[in-house]
Amino acid sequence: MEIEAHARARASRAAAIVRRVAAGALLLALLTPRAVGAQVNHPFGQHPMPYAAGAILPDNASQATLDQAVRDFYEAWKATYLKQACGPGRYYVATHTQPGNLTVSEGHGYGMVLTALMAGHDPDARAEFDGMYVYFREHPTATHQSLMSWYQNGACRDAQGSDSATDGDLDIAYALLLADKQWGSCGAIDYLAEAKKVLADVKDGDLDATASYTLLGDWVSASDPQYYPSTRTSDFMLDHFRSFAAATGDSAWTNLLDHTYALIDGLQTTWSPTTGLLPDFAVHPLTTPAPAPAFFLEGRNDGAYDYNACRDPWRIATDFVASGDARARNAAGRIDSWIRSATGGDPSRIKSGYQLDGTTSSGADYLSMAFVAPLAVGAMVDATNQSWLDALWNLIVATPLSDGGYYENTLKLLAMIVVSGNWWAPEQVAGGCSSSGTPLCTNGGSVSGARLTLGRVGGTSGDETLALSGNLLLPGGIPAPPLLGGAQLLVEDLGNGSAAVFDLTAADRSPVPPAAAGPCNPHDGWKVQGANTTYRNVSNEIDPPACAAGSARGLTSFQLKPGSAFDLDFTVKTRRSSIAPPVGPLRATLVLGITAADGQAGRCGLSAPLACTGAGASRRCR
Repeated sequence: MEIEAHARARASRAAAIVRRVAAGALLLALLTPRAVGAQVNHPFGQHPMPYAAGAILPDNASQATLDQAVRDFYEAWKATYLKQACGPGRYYVATHTQPGNLTVSEGHGYGMVLTALMAGHDPDARAEFDGMYVYFREHPTATHQSLMSWYQNGACRDAQGSDSATDGDLDIAYALLLADKQWGSCGAIDYLAEAKKVLADVKDGDLDATASYTLLGDWVSASDPQYYPSTRTSDFMLDHFRSFAAATGDSAWTNLLDHTYALIDGLQTTWSPTTGLLPDFAVHPLTTPAPAPAFFLEGRNDGAYDYNACRDPWRIATDFVASGDARARNAAGRIDSWIRSATGGDPSRIKSGYQLDGTTSSGADYLSMAFVAPLAVGAMVDATNQSWLDALWNLIVATPLSDGGYYENTLKLLAMIVVSGNWWAPEQVAGGCSSSGTPLCTNGGSVSGARLTLGRVGGTSGDETLALSGNLLLPGGIPAPPLLGGAQLLVEDLGNGSAAVFDLTAADRSPVPPAAAGPCNPHDGWKVQGANTTYRNVSNEIDPPACAAGSARGLTSFQLKPGSAFDLDFTVKTRRSSIAPPVGPLRATLVLGITAADGQAGRCGLSAPLACTGAGASRRCR
């Protein structure tokens, strides 16, 4: 249930916005808070997984040159397509497949895979991945909480049916397994557990009852005589199935892997013996597999090698480089042998759509990276393709972002990662928890939209005021309201050795107490009004039962208002505080809970550095 492929390609080419790449990169850098002390287990460029024997890389460029080409194109891709919108801290891939479209689950899965693989180069990768995870969780299908609705409109709402598209679900599950090995699952999000939730729903909604082939999405039911006995060949993510089996210990994924290889062989042997080309869609996958008829789902080329099946060489050959499976080499090799002959070894002659007999489809006599880049991955399976692979790589690198749209450029980037030797399978690398953040907040979320105002600074000490507001995003989800469990707040002056400007934390033995602790004064304490949970203090004492004078540091109110299951707005106000004039910039950290363990478990968030303006008695920091 995807956008008709040719229309998608035309729309994406027409919408190419390469001239805004530099501006977009600057804007994203200004808006994205960078994780403090971010660590990753497998930084991009370290090539943690040796490729299978027989796999080749381009030999007309050094490894450093190959890696840098990927970094450069990733930066251009990210500036153009990775967007922060639809709520604080959320991220999505801007696909714009047709007027009014914001994104599709296919692109979202691609984006999650890319940010996990590019971590170590991209310092914001974990924040972006977690923001994409939150976006995915907020757009479930009508029948499965862990599958993603395939289409959102410009208002960030699900449209054209709250159903899944199988490819997006499979890539999201795979990306979560990558994240588990990249960062570990000890923080706000248990990536491994979330991957298993997705896979359970994939089995229920995106696979047939025997787990032998992929359905088009969870909108297809066993009672559907047309679409249930059908599949999309670009969903044949063989390396993913192998990783899913390793992560779950479920033999259903091995069964799916074996049946998919048999299906590929049946289609190639019977319907494309001279080309090896696969159709966009196939019918009767359990009995007599055949290309789908014209206009089966998307258009006249549904039974041809078109804008879905163009991904097949990448998907098939990626399993070869990861596993060395001879079935992958044979399947990809059939296509390689034909396309080299059909083009005379000149990749610029690759067309953008073929019938299964190798004739060019009507209207496809043009060059597109959606077809070229996947074929480069396909060429990696055999050393006899060396000069062909080198030529493909040269063409890929020489093609500017402006020559394609979201679809072409995203497939190009994914293919470049594989061809450059930077792909890795989660089951083949070590994992373990890595940390990002500060001692007060580890592997937490982010504070966005922070506004901090200091008043009466530089005058009589103890007469200063503070007002802080913002939004706290917790990718693992906020506690169930009402939020009466207490909180911690720290404002640091990064320009003054991270000296505390305002400190109500467990380390200072003065967090905002939970309701269960009782008040220091009858007029102190928590109150729930609708969605708001507010702590008020009139005594300037905050640490029951000691209730030391001045322990509240002038705090008068601390308000929390959930905006969703993942974020909340907060407002803090003080008066008669002791605050020295700051050097700046400042940083705010908010923790839900009163112990050090709460911050170490990711129930917290950090703001980006807040630049301060103003002089005299007032400072405004944004």
